[in-house]
Amino acid sequence: MAALHHVCTAPIARAALRVRATAISSPPVHLPKSDPRVLLGLSEQDLRQLAVDSGQKSYRGKQIHDLIYKTKSKEIQQFKHLPLAFRDALVRGGWSVGRSPVYRSVTAADGTIKILLKLEDNRLIETVGIPAEDDKGSVRLTACVSSQVGCPLRCSFCATGKGGFSRNLKPHEIVEQVLAIEELFKHRVSNVVFMGMGEPMLNLKSVLEAHRCLNKEVGIGQRMMTISTVGVPNTIKMLASHKLQSTLAVRQIPFRIYFCSKQQECSFEYHPISLLFLEY
Repeated sequence: MAALHHVCTAPIARAALRVRATAISSPPVHLPKSDPRVLLGLSEQDLRQLAVDSGQKSYRGKQIHDLIYKTKSKEIQQFKHLPLAFRDALVRGGWSVGRSPVYRSVTAADGTIKILLKLEDNRLIETVGIPAEDDKGSVRLTACVSSQVGCPLRCSFCATGKGGFSRNLKPHEIVEQVLAIEELFKHRVSNVVFMGMGEPMLNLKSVLEAHRCLNKEVGIGQRMMTISTVGVPNTIKMLASHKLQSTLAVRQIPFRIYFCSKQQECSFEYHPISLLFLEY
């Protein structure tokens, strides 16, 4: 049944202006517990301020920034460029990098690698690295990231929904998926698609924070990121208000291909969260 579905993409700000929708029902969304002190996801300015607040020079924050996002250090005690006293103070203060171990990985014949990350609460999330050669023979690496542990929408054609829903991902848990893919491939991720586990529009706050971090701190252009949705009208409008340069991908039925009876049959495969009409 999944083969009957189609993805329509458009720039976020313009796509939202074309959407007319009537909400029918929304599943309950469980918010994550209050975040511990996690370094991953913080900006260079935030990290510089953390260093100053800890009695260190501002440039120590820049060093932490490079260790997290470039060197990809996973533990504070791996910050060898920092004074031992500063490292110990961060640990005593309850700070951590915020990286999760790879629980399992599977490599496909085409070079695509799917990995499971084991989060701090022992839940597993899936992310996929997809390599592809461009016209010039250079490798373009795309990371397909999850936004939730499971999914509350339970679209019948989607395996994730059948497994139930646990919680939203925190911003750093989204960002770390991209870093894990870069480590695995030993190659820079050039594209990010929010098309993994979960519905990004139902965890929009974390998705937007992760989007900012991937753009500003990791260095991935906004135009190289795509956010997917099955259609959650209110949050699509909210997303458009941020005027991102990224693309919104809306899953829809290709009406020109199927007869009305088949279109109706396909529509029942989606969770009845909304009626979505796209105007061209």
